Amino acid sequence: MTDTSPKSLTPSLAPIFISHGSPMLVARQNTPAFDFFVGELARQTDGAQAILMVSAHWQTNIATISTATTPETIHDFFGFPQSLYTLRYDVAGAPALARQIADRIGIATDATRGLDHGAWMPMILARPNADIPVFQLSILGHGSASDHYELGQKLRGLRDLGVLVIGSGAMTHNLRTLDRNDGPIDRWAVEFTNWMVDKVKAHDIDALLAYRNRAPHAILAHPEDDHLMPFYVALGAARDDFTAELLHDSYEFGNLAMTALRFYDQSDVKIAA
Repeated sequence: MTDTSPKSLTPSLAPIFISHGSPMLVARQNTPAFDFFVGELARQTDGAQAILMVSAHWQTNIATISTATTPETIHDFFGFPQSLYTLRYDVAGAPALARQIADRIGIATDATRGLDHGAWMPMILARPNADIPVFQLSILGHGSASDHYELGQKLRGLRDLGVLVIGSGAMTHNLRTLDRNDGPIDRWAVEFTNWMVDKVKAHDIDALLAYRNRAPHAILAHPEDDHLMPFYVALGAARDDFTAELLHDSYEFGNLAMTALRFYDQSDVKIAA
């Protein structure tokens, strides 16, 4: 029987969802997640003219895009080692492109918004030379999974502009249950994550949009669902015939799933020689 499966998937502008993890990500350099960001995520961003980050840490009443020329590095976290607060990610924004997108899909702009840690921390590892402009799109503070999926659908044409869409949130996010001693992985986190990944691979969009009622341990995995909303934006930005590629699958602090997914289609696949 001839094996016709792809031998390799080349970097493309297919939308990506990442779990950005703790602000300690940049300091915990002996973890599988750290290796993913400096390795595979770096490779997946190759070729992008600009990166649009949809971070769980910027919430607005209406969808808003940052038009800052030089986004500031926002240290929107507390109680961490001082060394994290000295980090700067001096990357260019893409104000003209951001305004073009805002006009194209009918959203607001913000010329002062910088990059929160859900945006700059993954990028400082993946693109330490800050060689690709980065700008942000907010999530909806009171928006549902369906609202964010529909927002993502409006972004489908951004590939034509050379823009890579990255949703940056968390596949599981319950800070009260974290094990700071990195003990065994909680079964509920694995079961929730597996359900989400299985439904993505099956193209069961209806189930995913109703995850709050249908996924196992949904409330435990997300007491508040803000960190899952970037997933739905990335999912909505994928083409209808997407295939879900699991880029990374690990856990930190007992139940913090560091899942990363790419939503590619056949135009993104090249068979290795």
